[in-house]
Amino acid sequence: MGQSAHSGARGTEPTLQLQKLDLSINQLTSLPAELGQLFQLQELDLWDNRLTSVPVELGQLSQLQVLSLRDNQLAAVPVELGQLSQLQRLLLGYNRLTAVPGELSQLSQLQELDLSDNQLTSLPAELGSLSQLRTLRLNNNRLTAVPGELCQLSQLQRLFLGYNQLTLVPGELCRLSQLQALNLAHNQLTLVPGELGQLSS
Repeated sequence: MGQSAHSGARGTEPTLQLQKLDLSINQLTSLPAELGQLFQLQELDLWDNRLTSVPVELGQLSQLQVLSLRDNQLAAVPVELGQLSQLQRLLLGYNRLTAVPGELSQLSQLQELDLSDNQLTSLPAELGSLSQLRTLRLNNNRLTAVPGELCQLSQLQRLFLGYNQLTLVPGELCRLSQLQALNLAHNQLTLVPGELGQLSS
């Protein structure tokens, strides 16, 4: 009986209760896949490191609400990040991204997406399905156009498109009835669509 009780205790795995992990402002070049086992984690801050990639296992962090990967050296992000069903803030600014996966459109709770200061030349149309998005930062990229599907972001309040290579702005932006701030500075616009006059907040 004592042996049975002992083996039962031995077989019990410890529950990892860590909810916030801050590894910002270090010199990390890689991350262990085991971070994906921190199933209670709600906030992961990896800002200002030297990461060139992140493990796909981060997609297992089903309770994660905030993921900051700003100011690293990422050229891509894994499609598995689209599995983070509770994520509210995804910060990917100041990296080397040339594209973002359409799977990010599965982040149904996302309220802020920061893709500023990268090397993006286009965006996946699927981002238009982020129905809870309030803030979208796309400034300081190489965008020549924005997909009309962004006009489906019915909760969007702040849209930053400054410092790109835009030559026109979709008139459909007038559908963004919650929009309070629109930054189009430092582009190559030759006209502004009159439909923007329909924007109200």
